[in-house]
Parts: sequence; structure tokens; C-alpha cells
Amino acid sequence: EEVPPSEPVFAATQINSSNSNNNNNIKNAHPQDHLAPPFDSPERPSNLFVGTFNLIATIVGGGVLSLPIVFEKCGIAFTTLGMILSAAMTYATLVMLCYCGRRGGGSSYGEVVRSAFGTRMEEGVSWLLFVFLWFVIVAYMILIRDIWTPLVRQVGGWSDADGNYVLLGITVILLPLLFQRSLHALRYNCYIGSASIFVLCIALCRGGWQNLHNNDDHDDDDNDGDYYDNISDIIEEEDNDFTIDYFKMPSLQDALFSFPILSLCFLCHFNIISIQNALHEPTRQRIQNLTKYAILASFLLMYSFGLGGYLYARSSTEGNILLNVPTVREPGEDEAEYYLFLLGRIGCGTTIVFAWPLMLLPCRESLLEVVDVWFHHTHPRDSTTEDEIFEVPAEGSPFEEDDANNDDNVCSPHIKPSVLLRHDPIQSDYIFRNALLHYGSTMFVIITCYLAAVAVTGVAVVWSFAGSSMAFFIAFILPCGCFVVIESAVPTAEEGGDRKGGWIWLARGMFCLSAVGAVVCTVNNTMSLWR
Repeated sequence: EEVPPSEPVFAATQINSSNSNNNNNIKNAHPQDHLAPPFDSPERPSNLFVGTFNLIATIVGGGVLSLPIVFEKCGIAFTTLGMILSAAMTYATLVMLCYCGRRGGGSSYGEVVRSAFGTRMEEGVSWLLFVFLWFVIVAYMILIRDIWTPLVRQVGGWSDADGNYVLLGITVILLPLLFQRSLHALRYNCYIGSASIFVLCIALCRGGWQNLHNNDDHDDDDNDGDYYDNISDIIEEEDNDFTIDYFKMPSLQDALFSFPILSLCFLCHFNIISIQNALHEPTRQRIQNLTKYAILASFLLMYSFGLGGYLYARSSTEGNILLNVPTVREPGEDEAEYYLFLLGRIGCGTTIVFAWPLMLLPCRESLLEVVDVWFHHTHPRDSTTEDEIFEVPAEGSPFEEDDANNDDNVCSPHIKPSVLLRHDPIQSDYIFRNALLHYGSTMFVIITCYLAAVAVTGVAVVWSFAGSSMAFFIAFILPCGCFVVIESAVPTAEEGGDRKGGWIWLARGMFCLSAVGAVVCTVNNTMSLWR
């Protein structure tokens, strides 16, 4: 097969015929971008609406249940600023990852890292993603078991239902979704999941509003000079004396507890490249708009959820807000509130159930990407797919023609970034298309995660082992590092390129801030486990 041209592939005037659409230059304002599939490929089925909901469903998962306690520990002003900063940093790093994929031809998170740091880093990051997402899936399984088991006992009439059997039954029902190969195929999961968590958000906001209203009425009663009749009135008085902490200054311990929750509540970076690969007419502006809409919608939903949960549970807020939600109707309890919270619990459980396949898909692909790195050049190819991948340097110091496809050149780490030239995304490689590997890797993840979920009693243990330091690497450190390396190789405007100089400095600053955050969270987690 003909070796690709070895000119500076980041130059704005360079057009790669296999990855650009020469007939659609009006639509594709940046034909120098290396897209796989190509810009006008029919294999790009997702529109802006579908892609936005794919990203929202990835963001809004089990972590939203911990946001109310952050409001309780840190106050409204501090938490608001923290969530705004986290949303802004997440938006920036998502855009950086998409730019890196377009500049370097990476069709997965691992390939983006490979373009910047070499194939060994691709393998290492794929392992990192697999381990992290494996822990996330275990945590989701535990949440599914803990949420749905009481509901099965209460609503289904199975009073002695075993939680592990409930989880097993849900797993079997979900198998058709867990075997899906693309986010587009899971788009209905995203719609149902987003709508379901909204029900619990409404229930919490309604309960919080009633508490505020009751608190105001009680203050008016206090001005009448009434006395307490019994001890229950004293307990109720203490609860009604709750004061909203607008400008609370959190303690060091509370800040360290809340910092990783706030910093990582928008984590979704492992799916953004796949969303870009599936987006129809993936111009730079469309992918930025998609990211912007998803982050904004997720921010509004999660902020309302966290604030509503805090105002509802007040000083009794638990680390998992569902622990504050009534599971049995008490005498005299508002009937509408009870049934709304029952629907909210069902909605939350539904959200996590449908978010599970969105976590398993990148987890499986990360594992298969490791296998693909190991065996890419050893498997048979057919004429129906273009499974070849070429790697050329970014700054015009090309490989010799007879070494262009040499494994040692392509797979060895390099200092300067390279560009991966392929017609189809990595998901079209033989390793990903092989049915035995696809179903076998899926069952391996499901079985091992189920066994771990059965062995672990609480989700907090899983999050401690997963460690927020891994999440910091995935969400901030690696995207910023890749962007600095890849974007620095792009010619400036004076040289005929479109280097984003301001974004490079932003990435450097965020890299340093994220590195500090990772160290702080790692030390804090280590000390917590030690204690």
C-alpha cells in the first residue's frame, strides 16, 4: 500500500485525502483535521441532540448522589464556585482532547495519548482507563443493588429478596445493552436516564422548598412567645432552627473531603472522542457547541439536585442522599411527598442502570485497545476495511519510505508528536470486530465486576480504592499534557498554521493545578485508608 506523504501534516494548507473531504470544503472549514471516519462518512449517525445526551448521560451518574453533602459541608457560595470552576475546566479539557484527536488523528483516548507520547503510553493509559472504569462499574453495581433491593421488597412484594440475586437479575436483563458496540446504539439509555434522575431532583427540590417554607412559618410562631409542650416539640424546634450556610468557610477536613467530588463531578472524558467520531458533520464549532450544551445542562441539573438535597436533608445530609429519602411511609406523612420520593428512588435507580452500559463500553474498548497494541500487526486483514494505520512525525522529519511501516518505528515512544493516518477509527480494527473477543471481554468485565460487588459491602470502599488521583489524570493531567505537546507542533498563523497559543498557556496552568490536586487527593485518600 502507498505510503502517505511526509510533509508537515499539521500545516493548515495540508489536506490528507483519506481523512479530509475535498468535495465538502464549504462545510468542513478545517480540512487539515484528521478525522476517522472522514468528515462526510455515512458511518457518522449521531446529530447534535444525540451526541449532547450521550455526554450528559455519561456525566450524570452515581456521583450526583454525593453533591448535597458538599453543600452541607462547604456552604452554598463555596460549592457554587467550585462547581463553576469544575465545569469550566471540564469544558476546556474536553475541547483540548477533541482538538488533539483532530490534529493527531487519534480515534480513541489512548490514540490521542499515543500521538503525543508514543505507543507505550497508549498501552499504559488504556490500562489506566480500564482499571478506573472497572472500579466505576463495581460502584454502579453496588448502587444498583442498594437502590433496587428495597424497591423490589417494597413494591414487588418480595419481602426477603436477596440483594445479590436482584443485581444478578438486572444484569441478565441488561445484557443486550451491555453488548452494544457504540454510544449511538445506547442513545435511548441517555434519554431515559436523564429524565429519570430529574424525577428525584424534583422531589428533593420540592422537599427543600417545603422545609424553607415551614422554617419561615415557625419563625413567625416563635415571635408569639409560645412554650414547648413536650420533648418532641424540642426536637422539632432544633430541626427548624437550621440556618442555611451561604458563605460558610469549610474546615480543612471538609474541604479535602469535598475537593475531589467537586473537581470530578463532570468526569466524562473517556467518551468524548467516541462521540466526536460518531457526530455528523463534525466541525470544530459543532463539537464545541455539543460540549458546551452538555456541560451547561449537566451543571443545571446537578446543581439543582445538590442544592435541593441539602435544603431537604439540612444538617442531617448523608454522603448518599438516598439515605435521607424515606423508604417507608410514616403515619401522618404527606402522601404526595412519599409517592414522589418513591418515584424519585425508582428514577435514580433507572438512571444508574442505564448509565452502566455507558461505562462498560469504554471499559471494554480500553481493554481491547491494549490487545490491539500488542497484536495489531499480526492479525489477518480483509478488503472490506482499511485496518492499516500509518504514523508520521508532526514536523516534517519523516520516516524513510522503507521504514514507514516498520513496527519498531511505529510502536516506539517518541519525543515529538506524530500523526496517525487511518481511514476508519480504531473500533474498526480486527481486534474490535472479532466477535469472540467482543463477547468474551464483555463477559469478563461483567463477571469480575459482579464478583467484586458481591464481596464489597459499601460503595465508599470502592471509591477509595479507585482513587481520585486516577480520575485527575484522566480528566485533567493527560488532556492538558497532550494538548501542550501536540498543539505546540502546530505552525503559528505567521507560518501558515492556526496554533492556539492562548490555549497552550491555559493548558499549562491547568496541568499544574491538576497535578497539585492529584497529589492532595492521593495523600488524603492514603491517610483516610490508614486511619
